[in-house]
Amino acid sequence: MNAGMNKLAGKLTPIPPGKYLVGFSGGADSTGLLHLLLARRDAWGLELTAVHVNHGLRGAASDGDESWCAETCARLKIPIRISRIELNGRRDENSARDARMTCFRKWTEETGARGIILAHQQDDAAETFLMRLLRGSGPDGLGVLPPENTVDGLRILRPMLRIGREELRSALREAGIDWREDASNLDETYLRNAVRMKLMPEMERLSPGAAKHMAAAAEMLRRDREWLESEARSFLARFPDPGWIRAADVTALPESLQTRVLRAWWLRDGPKLAERQLSAEQTEALLRLLAQTQGKINLPGGFHAVRTGQNLHLTGPERSCLEETLWEAPETKAGNHMSLRMTESEGNPGDGIRTQEVPAAFPEGCVIRSRRPGDWICPFGSGRKKKLQDYLVDRKIDEPWRDRIPLLCRGHEVLWAGGVGTGNIPVWSENETNLRMTWHGAMPWAEQGDSFSPRSASAGAVAK
Repeated sequence: MNAGMNKLAGKLTPIPPGKYLVGFSGGADSTGLLHLLLARRDAWGLELTAVHVNHGLRGAASDGDESWCAETCARLKIPIRISRIELNGRRDENSARDARMTCFRKWTEETGARGIILAHQQDDAAETFLMRLLRGSGPDGLGVLPPENTVDGLRILRPMLRIGREELRSALREAGIDWREDASNLDETYLRNAVRMKLMPEMERLSPGAAKHMAAAAEMLRRDREWLESEARSFLARFPDPGWIRAADVTALPESLQTRVLRAWWLRDGPKLAERQLSAEQTEALLRLLAQTQGKINLPGGFHAVRTGQNLHLTGPERSCLEETLWEAPETKAGNHMSLRMTESEGNPGDGIRTQEVPAAFPEGCVIRSRRPGDWICPFGSGRKKKLQDYLVDRKIDEPWRDRIPLLCRGHEVLWAGGVGTGNIPVWSENETNLRMTWHGAMPWAEQGDSFSPRSASAGAVAK
């Protein structure tokens, strides 16, 4: 390898030892990448397999690329995997990229490779930065092409981001290394080609080194984005129960972090859609909703964001209801990762929210379910019947939670609303043979509502 290629090999981002695939189209960038990796293969402990995807978009030229790549790898004594794919009449760049990624993912799993190495270089980063800037992308979109990331389980490495397109081609020419030219790269109907052929040369004329500077700006934005995303994940860890966050906690954050938190919350708790990112308009609508005390907005996938007095909720198109389950000792699964367990008495009535002691025979004939029309409760100590809906409103239980609350019932009478309070249950007595019932699972409303505790209400009435 000549001096020019050796110099460029020194600019590669190091790759940990192991087995990797190398994307090899036959163009100058991927050809340069393959040769540069060969120069570092032994020093870095790499086991390389080239992979080539023939999209068939250019007929005989595509077949020529495939043959050239196979012959090059045979000469360099590198194994190669080749796949011909059918795009079903589609010719756009996104369809071709998605098809390649599917092949790469399949080959990575089959070979046990640690990831795939791609030939993106400094000018690619600058062009992507500029294209997204033209489309109005924010910091997330402008922080492009990281040296390493994972997309749908596929680890992607880009070691050439500090190498410019022309310095790579100059080094290849000097070393006498050929490559294939893709005629479609001259078609200016593709935005990337137009940016590369028209805008980038003019920017370099106006400000020499523009591509390098834009790539550096993209890298700085990417690092800032990673830190903000880490902060957003740490914030969301405080709300592990899906579907809600405390509004005041979000509004206390810096505005830039509020946006990150809302978008990360949507990705974590929202529907698993093909296009999962919220648009700028949808994110702004969420921010406006956050500043209100009540309200509701539409979101993709039939979801809604609902602002209540204290919280912000995500609700889906279906109600999350519990099927009716007969009470069975010592534990009954209530659904939604909740259960009601029975244990021996601990000698006190419990708090009436998550724990409650009752005479051993009291739960017989009860069912556990979510609310239904006609349900009512006689709040402990009140002596008066009340609609369950009114009871939950009085306890300041957010509406999106009300269908998730597990109820211990006989018919339409609610004897215990899990995480909220009890109904018409016997006053606790140490002279009874009691059992202790405890709700297990996430009940965020238990910390939110003005719940009624029979323990405090009956303290003076406990039989001695």
